[in-house]
Amino acid sequence: MKIINFFLINLIFVLNIAISQDGNTPTNLSIDAASVGGVQLSWDTPENYRRNWITHSNGVYFTGIGQVGGGSVFYGQKYPDSLLSEYHGMLVKEIAFVPGDTSSFQPLIFETDPNNIGEVPDWLNYTNLVLSAPLARYESGFGAWATAELKDHVPGNTLSDDIQPSSYIIDSTKNLYIGYVISDYPLYPAGCDNGPALDGLGNMVVWCNTNGCGELTLAEAAAEGTTLDYNWMIALSLINSNAPSRTFTLSYHEDISLPKNNQHPSSVSPLPNSFLMGHGPRQEIFLDINTLRNRDISNYFLFENGVVVDVVQPTYLEFNVITRESSILGPREPGTYSYFVRAQTTDGLSDSSNVVSVDLENNAPGNFFLIAPEENASISVTPSNLNNPNTFIWSNSVDTDGQELHYLFKMCKVQDSEFCFDTTMTERIYQPTNQSIIDSFSLGNGDFDMFWSVRVTDGIDTLFAGGEDDSIRYFTFSTTQLGLDPSNIPTNYSLKQNYPNPFNPSTTIEYHIAKSEFVSISIFDLAGNRIKSIFNLHVDSGLGYAKWDGKNELGQNVSGGIYLYRIDTPSFSSTRKMILLK
Repeated sequence: MKIINFFLINLIFVLNIAISQDGNTPTNLSIDAASVGGVQLSWDTPENYRRNWITHSNGVYFTGIGQVGGGSVFYGQKYPDSLLSEYHGMLVKEIAFVPGDTSSFQPLIFETDPNNIGEVPDWLNYTNLVLSAPLARYESGFGAWATAELKDHVPGNTLSDDIQPSSYIIDSTKNLYIGYVISDYPLYPAGCDNGPALDGLGNMVVWCNTNGCGELTLAEAAAEGTTLDYNWMIALSLINSNAPSRTFTLSYHEDISLPKNNQHPSSVSPLPNSFLMGHGPRQEIFLDINTLRNRDISNYFLFENGVVVDVVQPTYLEFNVITRESSILGPREPGTYSYFVRAQTTDGLSDSSNVVSVDLENNAPGNFFLIAPEENASISVTPSNLNNPNTFIWSNSVDTDGQELHYLFKMCKVQDSEFCFDTTMTERIYQPTNQSIIDSFSLGNGDFDMFWSVRVTDGIDTLFAGGEDDSIRYFTFSTTQLGLDPSNIPTNYSLKQNYPNPFNPSTTIEYHIAKSEFVSISIFDLAGNRIKSIFNLHVDSGLGYAKWDGKNELGQNVSGGIYLYRIDTPSFSSTRKMILLK
């Protein structure tokens, strides 16, 4: 098995290892599945970087909502002090929301004083703004979560000056509003769930004008004759929590009633007509998670027997995802393997996770059987069926390791069992024409005793079909009705399957050419790189052979696997696969 050489990456590790802080190290590494066909591992995000997402939405996208008269309004969720005590001292990191239609979205986070009943988010003057994210416009991807990294807002500065990543810590003596102001939109840009609304929590609307700002629920802001019993699809990420789950709903499934002193003020004047809310068409949309824009962990390095074998992009920032970080490695050779993970964080390379080990043994392909043609079948060739196919078929073999299987079909003359034709395929059927059998064996006039067999290989173990009782089947191939004269048999261009195949350490390649000319035969890997030029010579017409000893141009043994061999002449070119076993 060929393992990627990460020498340069490992050299960087040696030069750039930093002492990791507590909580920066991946934990609970485990092997979820393991065979020579592949190894799957998973681990927990380091404690310092785990996200807990809080939201008042149930996460089921239903419709987009907008103002009947257009204009800008703050759409948001409210987290009163009574709901924040569990999250006191946690760091706020990202905001996620669902666009319902084309719009420019300006994410904003406000902090208000619960003792000041009349204080609402002032999104015109930003007097109580604590965090913002860059203005973004979404032209497509409606009904999907968009996530943005929050930045500290400096009072008196413009939003474009907010560039420092959030350092805002939850203060459970304050109220928190999360949401966005929308602008430049034609229809219904604010994504909502299917309700019912958590009134005064998940469905807040804040409008501002020169006379001040007011706070209402979405239901109260609905246009006449419209029922809007929904919550905005908005969520907030927090880190440094002892909560067992990384993603959860703060309040939707709880029986919550707001304390009286936290209700939005009843004295607020009615929403002006230009701000009344309406909704777009209902639609059920599966929520895909967008690729996130920022990560605190740039990547994970997965080590196998002390060498990096995979570089994994983290997924812990994705909203509504509770699965662990993971990696699936490709096929392995039998043997003992040990694994650990390290995270590349802003503090440097973390310590190693716990080490897990596994012993891998190859399971041979499962038994399979020859189906047709039957034993001692007779094939009679006539001028009318010369180009008809003969169907050789066998049952499927199953590899419990999940490796790709290759079937090795072989046909020989009984009188000269060293003169054979074979080919490798992934299908369980082979259909050579009568003409191709005649050409492959240079058959003249007569009755010829033939036999055929099929083997299956996973690249490590090889198994005959039918076991000992039915591993070879015989048939008679008759050309007597054609009246063929061996001296008049046309010589065609062809490249035969190498033999033996699979092979170790050498194999023979057979070819036919119709006229005397230059012939080139070369070996390539699956990426198309030339491994070895066998020869490039002027060759007489007829049957020829070439041998390959499994070495490259430098005389070095190549690794086991699938290789390509190709013949090129001025008149003909053909390529086949072969398998080198190690």
